[in-house]
Amino acid sequence: MRSSLQTGRRLLFWIVKMNHSWKAIIFCALFVAVSAEIVKFSNCKETTKCQVHQVRIDPCPESASNKPCTMLKGTNATIAFDYTPEFDAQVATAKAFWTQTAMDLPFAGMDSEGCKYTSCPLQSGTKQSYSYDLPIQKKYPTRVYDVKWILENEAEEMCCFIIQISVKSKKGRS
Repeated sequence: MRSSLQTGRRLLFWIVKMNHSWKAIIFCALFVAVSAEIVKFSNCKETTKCQVHQVRIDPCPESASNKPCTMLKGTNATIAFDYTPEFDAQVATAKAFWTQTAMDLPFAGMDSEGCKYTSCPLQSGTKQSYSYDLPIQKKYPTRVYDVKWILENEAEEMCCFIIQISVKSKKGRS
């Protein structure tokens, strides 16, 4: 406890000494990191060559009670995750699916260029983060979905996890 208090004091002293523009940048980055909620996820049934450490969704106050994140139609939600691939990749492709027992349906409107949302090239054994602003289109049916998220290389080696979301109209989160 004492060492974390000393570290916090050092960080505060360092921030006070910085110029105003850097303070604003650091404050915004800390705010985004703190505001996203850690959510429960499961691993995909497919063989993956990746360790997913943590998945975060903003907004998702429901995560405190282990409920699916409510995503309102016509808004965006930020999906972020930390992962360590066990493969290399010059190019990363991102995919999301509404996953069902019979088949997976591609998530309409998603940008699949993974390198826009994580650092490329991917290096095996190097922990990285991925962050994507997901548009929740008004045409999506209102219901609870299992969403499969995949980040893969050219040889289809992948990171993969499944989260639950609840799509609702803007009337409210309840």
